[in-house]
Amino acid sequence: IVVGGRNKYLINGHLAQPSRVQNLFHSVQLNVNNPHFLIMQGRITKVLNMKPPEILSMLEEAAGTRMYEMKKEGALKTLEKKQTKVDEIDKLLDQEILPALEKLRKEKGQYMQWANGNAELDRLRRFCIAYEFVQAEQTLDLAVDEVDKMKLQIFDIDENVKQLKLESEEMEKNLSVLTAEKDAKMGGVIKTLSEKVDALSHGLVKETSVLSNQQESLKSEKKAIQK
Repeated sequence: IVVGGRNKYLINGHLAQPSRVQNLFHSVQLNVNNPHFLIMQGRITKVLNMKPPEILSMLEEAAGTRMYEMKKEGALKTLEKKQTKVDEIDKLLDQEILPALEKLRKEKGQYMQWANGNAELDRLRRFCIAYEFVQAEQTLDLAVDEVDKMKLQIFDIDENVKQLKLESEEMEKNLSVLTAEKDAKMGGVIKTLSEKVDALSHGLVKETSVLSNQQESLKSEKKAIQK
């Protein structure tokens, strides 16, 4: 059926593709694309005058084997195209995909090595941090103990200083008392000695005067005797 300048094919009242119509005729060993599909009256003589290859082709069409030959040729062409595509795919695999895949495998191996090394490095880093933390805690504990000991020593020193200060104050008091007693005792002795010295000085002056008088008297008597 020609509708609007376009051919439409119907099978049992349903719209169908041209290839489906051809397959329908092929199934009953008829090829509508063959010029000998239908031999009109008046063309019999022309058919009789055909060459052997043409007659063979017509017989193949009539027997229905030509349809399979055409399908075989189409399948071979399709297979050839597919093989060409497969060859292109193999070439693409050999030249691009496989080298890229090998490169990716190597990069994956390198990445796995890097990841494993990085994980090991991270583990060692955490181990070092934990070790340093434990060492710091131990150092802190030792420092706290030392601080406590120093506090005790400072407390003992403060107590000793207080005791020494009390003893020093007590000794200063005793020294003051002893000094006062000494001054008091020494003052009395010195006073007594001073009085004795004064008395002796007075007696000495007196005796000296008496001696002088006696010497004068002696001199006078000597002079008198000499005369």
